[in-house]
Amino acid sequence: MTPRVLATTLCWLLPPSRMKNALLRALGHRVHPSAHLGICLVVNTGEIAVGEAAFVGHGNVFRRLRALRIGEDAVIGQLNWFSIAPSLTPAKDGLGGMLRLDDHAVITNRHYVDCSGGVWLARFASLVGVRSTVLTHSLDLRAGKQTTASVVLAEHAFVGTSSTIMPGTRMASRAVLAAGGVTALGGRYEPNTLYGGVPAKPIKNIDGAYFHRARAWVVQ
Repeated sequence: MTPRVLATTLCWLLPPSRMKNALLRALGHRVHPSAHLGICLVVNTGEIAVGEAAFVGHGNVFRRLRALRIGEDAVIGQLNWFSIAPSLTPAKDGLGGMLRLDDHAVITNRHYVDCSGGVWLARFASLVGVRSTVLTHSLDLRAGKQTTASVVLAEHAFVGTSSTIMPGTRMASRAVLAAGGVTALGGRYEPNTLYGGVPAKPIKNIDGAYFHRARAWVVQ
């Protein structure tokens, strides 16, 4: 572990403050002064970029990520685990080893997110509830080796609580996975459609105010 990597880890253990953000900037990371960065364990993570008014809660673990990019007003709640398997060959789409949340994207609390192949939540995309699992590597039984494939949630895509997202999943704009749903390996999910079940199947077309909100947070 290099001195810069160690210093980054120690900075993330400080309580949220503008001073914490300034220290991370001094270490070469791009952190907006207004970002709220909770007490988290960040180990051997490379590029870090956090936008204006972004929020990261306490107790998250970020382990060995190649890059962590959190957009303006994006939200990561508490007690999530984000990591990669460094021995795996990353996906060829440039997302390997990366966690990327675009502006207003949301990951709530107590999820497990494997970023080996890369995970990208576009603007206003949401991984909500608790205890969902996002996988970006799997065992290819035919080839007898581990493979990686990124997971991408397009704008306003929504994943409900306790779901499982398999490697290579692509959820189109305003596609919704109901609670407890499981996507197929390399599954493609159409826009404005509610999916559910194991494996997830289309249930009905869907729309609503949630898909037209102006901020990441949803309040009463």
